[in-house]
Amino acid sequence: MEFASILNSLHSFFPPSNLIIKYPVPMVVMIISPHPDDECIVGSLALRLQKENNAHVVNVAVTLGSNKERQKARLAELQNACEHLEIELIVLSEDWAKKRKELKSLIQKYQPQIILAPHLKDRHPTHIKTGQLLKKAVDTKTNCIVAWSEFWGQLEKPNTLIEVPQEILALQMEALSLHVGEVQRNPYHLRLPAWMMDNVRRGTEIIAANGNASARISYGVIYQLQTVKKGKFKDMKLSTPFLSNLADLGEILKF
Repeated sequence: MEFASILNSLHSFFPPSNLIIKYPVPMVVMIISPHPDDECIVGSLALRLQKENNAHVVNVAVTLGSNKERQKARLAELQNACEHLEIELIVLSEDWAKKRKELKSLIQKYQPQIILAPHLKDRHPTHIKTGQLLKKAVDTKTNCIVAWSEFWGQLEKPNTLIEVPQEILALQMEALSLHVGEVQRNPYHLRLPAWMMDNVRRGTEIIAANGNASARISYGVIYQLQTVKKGKFKDMKLSTPFLSNLADLGEILKF
């Protein structure tokens, strides 16, 4: 399916914005994914940093899903999706106690400047456990920015709405379609634009002051950005809550 042409039709209802010049900022971004396919759904920030700032993106797959009969197929689908996104893939072991040690070791090894993970009240049990896993893996040596994401449950205190350019959204839809078994039972890839459009509607009201004019973007993802210094989390203060295509994310999110 030509996702790009579909998005072009939708985009005609909104004013265009220009992409920024790419800056060669060395950066490692880590996505902590509860299930195969979450890297495609909530990874917009990581993919923008990859395309615009030459970031190296590492997807840490916490599980391969609860259905053991599907795990082999889901791993193959995940590998295809990560290859399409041009991101590195690491799969954690089955045991949750081992996952904590492995994740802690990976954070020490890669020293990511930014980590994406589901927030602690994201409703789905595995999403919640994944957020808790990151909290446990962080220690006094950890210094980075954590972007808490939402999908099943809304963030209570989001502080940024990040624009998702058309080409990034199309890439996410293409990669998500490679999770064949998942989109057969629920077409997440086709519903992604609507979800991102609703993020703009909701984000404009709950992140900025109520009654403000809507952010002039088509698609967006909501995050709660926090700095982690010596293992302690603190909400990040940005000069603007809306980061459009024109924003240099590599500079703004430099830790």
